[in-house]
Amino acid sequence: MEHKKFLQFLQGIPEERFQRWYVSVMLNRLMFIYFIQKKGFLDNDTDYLRSGLRKSKESSKNGYYKNFLCPLFFEGFAKKEEDRKPETNRLLGKVPYLDGGLFQQHQIEKLRGKEIQIEDAAFENLFTFFEQYSWHLDERPLMAANEINPDVLGYIFEKYINQKQMGAYYTKEDITGYISKNTIIPFLFDQAQKKCKIAFEGEQSVWRLLKEEPDRYIYDAVKKGVELDLPEEIAVGIKNVSKRTQWNKPALSEYALPTEIWREVVARRRRYEEVSNKMSKGEISSINDLITYNLDIRQFAQDVIENCEGPELLRAIYYTIAGRIPDKSNQQFQPGMSVLDPTCGSGAFLFAALNILEPLYEACLDRMQVFLDELESSGQKHRSDKFGDFRKILQRIEKHPNRRYFILKSIILNNLYGVDIMEEATEICKLRLFLKLVAQVDSVDKIEPLPDIDFNIRAGNTLVGFVSKDEVREAITTSEAGK
Repeated sequence: MEHKKFLQFLQGIPEERFQRWYVSVMLNRLMFIYFIQKKGFLDNDTDYLRSGLRKSKESSKNGYYKNFLCPLFFEGFAKKEEDRKPETNRLLGKVPYLDGGLFQQHQIEKLRGKEIQIEDAAFENLFTFFEQYSWHLDERPLMAANEINPDVLGYIFEKYINQKQMGAYYTKEDITGYISKNTIIPFLFDQAQKKCKIAFEGEQSVWRLLKEEPDRYIYDAVKKGVELDLPEEIAVGIKNVSKRTQWNKPALSEYALPTEIWREVVARRRRYEEVSNKMSKGEISSINDLITYNLDIRQFAQDVIENCEGPELLRAIYYTIAGRIPDKSNQQFQPGMSVLDPTCGSGAFLFAALNILEPLYEACLDRMQVFLDELESSGQKHRSDKFGDFRKILQRIEKHPNRRYFILKSIILNNLYGVDIMEEATEICKLRLFLKLVAQVDSVDKIEPLPDIDFNIRAGNTLVGFVSKDEVREAITTSEAGK
């Protein structure tokens, strides 16, 4: 709705497709600014955009876009304070250097920048609409209908676009989470096993965790009520089929999941006993088994990292996820894990992947610190080469606002890739990733320039084009030969 209203005030772009796209670019920029202004990051003014509009109206008519927003985008956010013109700093006040693709000249602006004009009324209407909501940049649960956070943006976009025409549908979090964890973690373990076979073999292998504490990896929903003895009228039917007259009735809440009847409760308890016994006997000993028996694969992966007894397994896992840039001549470059959604939309699956990877990164960093602490307490601190790579990785964190910022930025840059045919969808996806980073910063002085993720998230048609470097080379060679 607001997209269509804003479009009515846009001039200077004759191409209809570019009109819609540019409105999306503008709305994304303004939503990003709206979130960060509420944290006081823009000249310490929580109503910065409205204040700028008010001042612009006092000096000129319909000059807000050209005379305030464009300088804010391409001079303020795109340059360090000392590199801006004095008059720009006076106009904008104290604003952070953000850089990043969001505030670089868009291809439409390079093509039509001089002709583009947007009336002040467009921003007046938009800010009035924005002011109906309470904007939160953190991850608190939304308690009221008028509250909005970055996660809502993707839901709104995918819920209200023309689904039938575009073939675009909102994917719920339980589905994205299930698919992501059962894709990412098996790949991680397969790669780690190739690099550190010894950790997956013998009595002390990683699979011992399943054997030692099976209940830890069985979901709470499966375990609901299993510690209770079944009522006599239900238990009697286990061995005597003729005594199962009560089994089709709703089960008591202390035994059952919502809507379960006694027959389903009994079946679930049997399943629990079967899986628990298999784990106790050591019969579940592959990562695919955890998927087959619907076990908590995320918890298992985290526990494997936290219980690494030697650095070799930790290195195998961490460098599979994060990649490795060699610092010695005898080392090879190792790319990180690439998680690609070829129809990414506004990023539902990519954010599910991020939520899978974040605790794994966290566990790896924690374990690295444990190895370093143990080295120091053992009196071998002088052997800095033993865990030198761990020390360098942990030192990188100090260059960022905080540890979580470092982890999220690493994942966004090194692991996440998305393509979508809708330009508007990829713009929303990038916006959400940027906001995820900025949400970790509590002081304007700690804001880092936004990373360039235009290579990671791209608009395009996944079904056409080249599928390998060899095809690209062949096409170029053929083209040049035909000239």
